[in-house]
Amino acid sequence: MGKLKITLIFATAIFFSCLKKSNDKLNFTDEPDNKLTSLTEIIIEKTWAQQPNGYVYPIDIKVPESIEPIEGFPICVLLHSNGSNGRRIINQFSSVLNDHILIAPTGYLNSWNICDERSNAPDLEMVDELVNTLSNYSNINLNKIRILGSSNGAGLANNIFIQNENPNIDIICAVVSHLNIPQYHDNNFYKYSTVTNPMSAFCGYEEITNPISSRKYLSISNINDPTIPYLGGNSKVGLDFLNAEDAIFYIAKNQGFTGEKLPPEGSALGNPIIFEYSYLSGDVVHIKGNAMHSINPSQLDYLRTFFQNK
Repeated sequence: MGKLKITLIFATAIFFSCLKKSNDKLNFTDEPDNKLTSLTEIIIEKTWAQQPNGYVYPIDIKVPESIEPIEGFPICVLLHSNGSNGRRIINQFSSVLNDHILIAPTGYLNSWNICDERSNAPDLEMVDELVNTLSNYSNINLNKIRILGSSNGAGLANNIFIQNENPNIDIICAVVSHLNIPQYHDNNFYKYSTVTNPMSAFCGYEEITNPISSRKYLSISNINDPTIPYLGGNSKVGLDFLNAEDAIFYIAKNQGFTGEKLPPEGSALGNPIIFEYSYLSGDVVHIKGNAMHSINPSQLDYLRTFFQNK
């Protein structure tokens, strides 16, 4: 009887020991998900000649209060206009993109480096690092990472379209700033090799490149914009621009369109009235309005629908 008792005790000890080891192996299931929240701190620091001691980009985040989709929330990286900041552009678009997690960095000196801005920061590197960081979080849809830039931020969004090769970036949206001449000239897209150079003919954009395909693209510009000339030419920001309707045609061709450029009248929509120029079954679109260097309710409605349906 004594031997049987000892055997039962020994067997029980082995059972619980094995159970503990099994639970240790499966312990990861009990750990909380690493979810991105409005309070998450993402730290991205860059150094360059203008800022040799380093600059940490302030990054604002807004996560929807709605229930998380099974596939995770889509993400939109918002790039502010010159002189603005991340918090302001989140406030501007939070009601329009209320089903997206919004992430908005603030550029050095509240600017983005396109050509002759106050900042010479490596902003493309920052965006690339930011997008790669998103894979650390469990509540986002990595197949739906969007970039939306306004004015100076749209210039950076266009550089991302041209130069960034991450296939998870599925939408680029440029608001009130279409392609400039350094970005597209001599029938080719161009990137700068190392740094921008406002003293050169094309600001240092001298290396031909071919943007990746299968991206959706939305451009919003205004015929009466006093800052960025809709019909092309010199601007108040010191850059020459393409005609906005030519710019969207070149982007559509890059993405696979083989037809003719759409007629200048466009398709009238909305109230206030806007005009649509749609290529590739609505995957590459330009919207013309009459909102000066801003965006009107019809353009915002179109933007909302474009992001929701893609």
